[in-house]
Amino acid sequence: MGTPSARRRARRRVWALALVVGLLASLLAALGPAAPAQAANGTVRGQVINPQGGKVNLKMLWFSKDWRYLGERRVTSDIYSLSLPPGTYHLQFVDQRPAYDVTKYAPADVTVRLGSGQRIQKDVRLERGAAITGTVRAGGRPAAGARVVAANTFRQSYETKANAKGQFAIGGLPSSSYSVWGYDRQAQFVGPSVYLRGLKRGKVADTKVVLGKRGGSLLVDLQKPDGSRMDGSFFVTVSSKRTGQFWTAKAKSGTVTFQGLFPGKYVMDAPGVGIWLARRGNVSGAFVKAGRADLASTFRWTKRGAWVTGSVVDESEPDIALGGAQVLLFDRSGAKVATATTNDAGRFTLSGAILSQKGMTIVASPGPYTDYLGPGDAGKCRFGRTELSGISVRTSEQTDVGDVLLPRKPGQSGACAA
Repeated sequence: MGTPSARRRARRRVWALALVVGLLASLLAALGPAAPAQAANGTVRGQVINPQGGKVNLKMLWFSKDWRYLGERRVTSDIYSLSLPPGTYHLQFVDQRPAYDVTKYAPADVTVRLGSGQRIQKDVRLERGAAITGTVRAGGRPAAGARVVAANTFRQSYETKANAKGQFAIGGLPSSSYSVWGYDRQAQFVGPSVYLRGLKRGKVADTKVVLGKRGGSLLVDLQKPDGSRMDGSFFVTVSSKRTGQFWTAKAKSGTVTFQGLFPGKYVMDAPGVGIWLARRGNVSGAFVKAGRADLASTFRWTKRGAWVTGSVVDESEPDIALGGAQVLLFDRSGAKVATATTNDAGRFTLSGAILSQKGMTIVASPGPYTDYLGPGDAGKCRFGRTELSGISVRTSEQTDVGDVLLPRKPGQSGACAA
């Protein structure tokens, strides 16, 4: 049983431990639930092996597992280092020397798989790319300043400008087959593309580009599925159905104009805009004629992304809707994909170019500037945060999560007068 003094010391230790546990529980309750936990970043680093010697001038880009662009930075030494959340990534190293430099390195790709807090080494070896040289003529004359494009079978394109004599060079090309074509400086003449099969790294191919046909122009009205104008400023690309040649231009206020097009019909590649998903499809009514302008063509987006709806209510009194709450939507990797603020009825809609996926999480909180929510000044209470995980969505469909219960902070009960 022990002595009375030993028993008193034991009781004091129990009381102290209980006090600490109680204080910790109160602190956690005051903070409320956190956003989805983030695993520790991993680090990939490596040597840049430069066979040509000298200082390198590279752009390092990194992409997700499905080649979604994530970021970029310059690399000018023979060592690179990058910190990223756990996952699978593609790193690409692109030589920044001018396009006309035939000794330019081809882009080098590295795939990395990072665990939480993991450090790995992935060296990258640079190799001289293939090159295409030649001359370009328009209307029978050297086409000074003409744009020349080389596009490979992976839908990668590289371009340069011809000099005053119509001479051009494009270096740093990965191994592939290439279609080569051009446009004169005034965007008046075009010609069929030249096909170069099986170009290998380190090899140089010489060719002639002849722009012997008058180009046409194309104005396209850009529309939502209901026929209304697709607002915003973004780039779109049209491709000739006859030759595969493509032109890129900036869309603005619901229209886009292309000049110097090869005659014929066209397909458009349009990005995701707002809630509307990227689409590739025919330009309706488009038929470009040499030296003519087509002004009656349209292109429509057809699918919207998924969207998530629900209501934020008081966990203590679910009949009370909480307007002004902030609601965030995260994907499985922890990346934020949408943000919304509840209306006076507590309703929210989280939308964007969201594709079908599982494992999404909603995080709701009072907002970034105050933790008071509720109807009327006298009815406001202080609230914490909450999260709802395991949400699945489907493209072009609504997912309603019902009521999201927001917990009050400790000491907030009853009417919670401000």
